[in-house]
Amino acid sequence: MAGDIWDVVVVGGGPAGAALACFLRQGGADVVVLDAARFPRDKICGEGVSPRAWPLLEEMGAANGVRALSPRPLLGMRLRSPDGTTFQGSYPREKPPGLAVRRLHLDTTLLEHARSLGAEVHEGTRATGLVWQDGVVQGVEAQGPDGTQARWRGRLVVGADGRHSLVAARLHLRRLHSRLRRFAVRGFWDGIEGLDDYGEMHVGGGGYCGLAPLGPAFANVAFVLHEREMAEAAGDVEGFHRRALRERWPHLAERMTRARLVEPPRALGPLAVQARALTAPGALLVGDAAGFYDPFTGEGVTLALSTARIAAQAALEALQARDAASRLARPPAGYERARHAATRDKFRFNRLLQVAVGWPEVGNQVARRLARRPD
Repeated sequence: MAGDIWDVVVVGGGPAGAALACFLRQGGADVVVLDAARFPRDKICGEGVSPRAWPLLEEMGAANGVRALSPRPLLGMRLRSPDGTTFQGSYPREKPPGLAVRRLHLDTTLLEHARSLGAEVHEGTRATGLVWQDGVVQGVEAQGPDGTQARWRGRLVVGADGRHSLVAARLHLRRLHSRLRRFAVRGFWDGIEGLDDYGEMHVGGGGYCGLAPLGPAFANVAFVLHEREMAEAAGDVEGFHRRALRERWPHLAERMTRARLVEPPRALGPLAVQARALTAPGALLVGDAAGFYDPFTGEGVTLALSTARIAAQAALEALQARDAASRLARPPAGYERARHAATRDKFRFNRLLQVAVGWPEVGNQVARRLARRPD
């Protein structure tokens, strides 16, 4: 840190913010991470992570810490269409499998690793605004755990603060998706029959329901429905969660007749948000703050790690090109282009799946096609 100016001020300590801090520290940058929560903290998520996360965790130096959590291996995914057609896709056996792990533990592990690399982490510190000068972001205003206000000055400010990003909002970049208006409702159930080392996705009932096995009979059970279906959930999320499973996915409910709900379900939505741009003078967005479509493909954590790596590379190049006391009047070059190239195909596939979810016969045809072409 040059004087009281950090190289990078990161708002948000989830997977994207923690990974960014790790990659930046490995590149020699001075980093401070601010998060409104105190860890461990819960996060509504499907909690399945693809195998593509392992190389990124290794590069961050966090892989051993994640292995110490004893995550449940995921060998692949099983998809059930509205008419009962089932497709099972397996991850390549020659590589490490995917994993299922509580975000409660994963996020804490990643943030602690960033701290161990020298990032300064302030929990219970809520960003309340941005500091500007001559149209360039100069830092972050934040309220500490004791309620006092402080300014965190940085040569670059990164919004890694999720779908409801304050940084994106203050930059006037955030907007809800005009068409995708879905909500997620998540519960943890113990005593589910028929779980194995495959994640499950059950399409139908006006949406889809995913299972991430966290133990032999314990799973994250999360479903996603359009907002118009959520009216009856008002005031009774648990009752709605139970009824929806029973009425919309009866084949799944049969496997849960002796299961118990471990903790009260939680709801989240609308899920899909967009960012008009990912950079502004002195600032950039990563993770869900840079846009989130839908959790169907289970790639959220992996995308957070991979795009954080792209952002870190662009930020380090920009920082190294300037003297230690200067701000970044221009956004890091190439970040938006590189991130788009890395996410374009995944988001395109995700949008295709939204059509399959909304039209049952399309969903049936997709499942049949997949069943014929497991590759």
